[in-house]
Amino acid sequence: MMITTFCSSKMITTFCSRMMITTFCSSMMITTFCNSMKIKTFCSSMMITTFCCSMMITTFCGSMKIATFCTSKIDDCNILMVITTFCSSMMIAHFCSSMMITTFCRNFIITTFCSIKMITTFCRNFLYQYYDNNFL
Repeated sequence: MMITTFCSSKMITTFCSRMMITTFCSSMMITTFCNSMKIKTFCSSMMITTFCCSMMITTFCGSMKIATFCTSKIDDCNILMVITTFCSSMMIAHFCSSMMITTFCRNFIITTFCSIKMITTFCRNFLYQYYDNNFL
């Protein structure tokens, strides 16, 4: 009778431990997923901002070119060239920034996904090992 009770209590303890580990793993995965979602949202908003900035620069550059062309004489061609070059370099800088942000975000999301996979594998292995040691 005592042996049965002891075995039952041991099984209950093991079951409870497994449940706690499973719950911990699930909560870790949920947290990681939520964090990655927040990062995605942040990255999207950053990319939208960058796109909007580059659009404004393009509009500004377009209006500057028109204004310069209208007011300039043939001698003032250099001013037009300087403004055009400045605008082009600004647009390239913004495009490069948005590309870097996208790459950073993609890498971060991949890393997060890998972390989830590793945590899941670790938990599964831990549960199997615990079960083997206590019941077999």
